[in-house]
Amino acid sequence: MGNPSHKKPHKESVFKGIYKDYDSFYDENKPIIYKTIFELFKGFKDKRKKTLVLYLSAKIKDVEWETTFTFNRDELIILTRDIMPFFEGIEEFELCGEINSFCKDFTKK
Repeated sequence: MGNPSHKKPHKESVFKGIYKDYDSFYDENKPIIYKTIFELFKGFKDKRKKTLVLYLSAKIKDVEWETTFTFNRDELIILTRDIMPFFEGIEEFELCGEINSFCKDFTKK
């Protein structure tokens, strides 16, 4: 199966495991997915970029599952509303500090 997005993704994550359902896939890989979203947002340092695309692929219930997420540079709230609280909850405070610093620097520009 090819990438369903018309835009070439800026980040790709292909998960090799076989998952019994979407929830087991998401629960197991949430830290990786969230770190990848943060890395994707760092791509907005290039001021010309208006959107960035994340491609995810996994095998769920013996079916190839793939999706793309398109993020806009004005959606920085995702990092502070969704991503950072998750990492606070698992006590990844160094990463929270990186996200906080990135957000402060990004909004200054």
